[in-house]
Amino acid sequence: MKTKEAPELPRPTLPNFISSNLKILRNRAGWSQAELAEKVYLNRGNIASYESGTAEPSICKLLRFSNLFGVNPRDLTRRDLSIPEELALAELDHESSSFAEQARVEQFRVRARELEELVLSSQKLFTYKREKLVNPCKEAELLAAQYQQLYEVTQQLLAEHWQLLGEVACPCE
Repeated sequence: MKTKEAPELPRPTLPNFISSNLKILRNRAGWSQAELAEKVYLNRGNIASYESGTAEPSICKLLRFSNLFGVNPRDLTRRDLSIPEELALAELDHESSSFAEQARVEQFRVRARELEELVLSSQKLFTYKREKLVNPCKEAELLAAQYQQLYEVTQQLLAEHWQLLGEVACPCE
């Protein structure tokens, strides 16, 4: 018996407003294509291609446009910013998400400082106690060596955590 193949359903297409939104935002800012290109480190031909829809910017370039115009990349691609209400919502969304992201990064920095203080305090206590031991047994020496290893790993993790926090800023800006 032959089975019927299920009919292929058309894939829904998402709206893509990159070309029109770039032109709208550029004109709103009062810039020529060459001026916009200079601000995002591209050439005028790239901007013309993006605005005509013959090419699409890479993610990194999209982030540059997003940061320059103060809208989220998703809004730049999916919202019709020719509608004033949509543009206002996109700008508001970008402001609130930027603020929330900055607050979250600051929370990580505060927590990292707290952890550094805790680890330093623990190390000072360990050093003090170790110096007070007259004849430590082998088990105490083994535990001390393990603590030192743990302390070194913790210091390395904290240093890498700080490095990551320093790199949170988008390199595409």
